[in-house]
Amino acid sequence: AVVRSEALGLLLVAVAASLLCALLAVRALGETDLNPVSGIGKLMQMLFAVLAPGHLVTNLVAGAIAEAGALQAGDMMQDLKTGHLVGAAPRAQFFGQIIGSAFSVFFAVAAYKLYDFAYDLGRPPFEVPMAKVWLEMARVLNGAHVADHVLPFCVAFGLYGVLSPIRERLFPKSTRYFPSTMALAIGMFITPNWTIPRVIGGIVDWYWRQRNRESHAQYCIIVASGLVL
Repeated sequence: AVVRSEALGLLLVAVAASLLCALLAVRALGETDLNPVSGIGKLMQMLFAVLAPGHLVTNLVAGAIAEAGALQAGDMMQDLKTGHLVGAAPRAQFFGQIIGSAFSVFFAVAAYKLYDFAYDLGRPPFEVPMAKVWLEMARVLNGAHVADHVLPFCVAFGLYGVLSPIRERLFPKSTRYFPSTMALAIGMFITPNWTIPRVIGGIVDWYWRQRNRESHAQYCIIVASGLVL
């Protein structure tokens, strides 16, 4: 009974913390067009390394709850934004998402089971490499060795992330001299094959807007969409 009560308490903590993770995901997606769900899941893993030390499975499940909440929050934000652009009613979208969720619970599980039965997930050619990253993170947080200088680096940039909103609130004019903290974090999180094209695109966008604002406003989104596709 004690074990069950502890498990229930940890579950409630995971669900409550996933709400905060969802807010972080929406902010990141809104600023950078990228939802760092894997990194957000690692935050939950760090929290549960303190709450449930030595429990790898609990750590992995808590991270999965956070990642699922962050991913769904980002998808819903994109849906609602698209609906706003085309003039759809938010109420109709909300009920449509509820109906879709009720059906997807069964279809998603069934699709996973069929896929696993057909391809035997975890073995070649579908080894699910990201699962190994999650497992290694859980091991690190539960006593495995960390490379030298990793912890000071994390602490330094963690403090920068905490102090940046305070600086923005106290000195709002200073924001023009500092990069977006979220964009900076995303740039460090994703690989260069994502980052470099975005930098080039940002420079082209800035130059085009300076040269001809009218054509930029009319064709920029279309050109960008064509380049993405």
